[in-house]
Amino acid sequence: MHPTKGHHLVRLAHPLLTAALATLIAATAVALVPPGNAWAGKDGALWINGQRHHNPSGCYTVMGPLSAINRTKTAAVLYKGGRCNRRVLGALGPDQRNEWRLVGSIYID
Repeated sequence: MHPTKGHHLVRLAHPLLTAALATLIAATAVALVPPGNAWAGKDGALWINGQRHHNPSGCYTVMGPLSAINRTKTAAVLYKGGRCNRRVLGALGPDQRNEWRLVGSIYID
């Protein structure tokens, strides 16, 4: 029996047509996203040293050891300075938890 017998070969569309269609679908998806912070990290909670911050936003001063749990949709950035300034020490991604010995502040948008 021939390997292609009974099977129909599918002919793929021209690569430029495929790229144009993908661009159109992506543009439509972006246009349908509601404005504002509906998709931002403000939905959820951020625990900083045992204290829960509901719908967190902005800079939180720590100035010492940090135990954090991020239950938002965006990463939180850790800074050496107390006003979310100076050197970036790292980040805590969505649905992650971690501990650090010395942190100045943590920022989430």
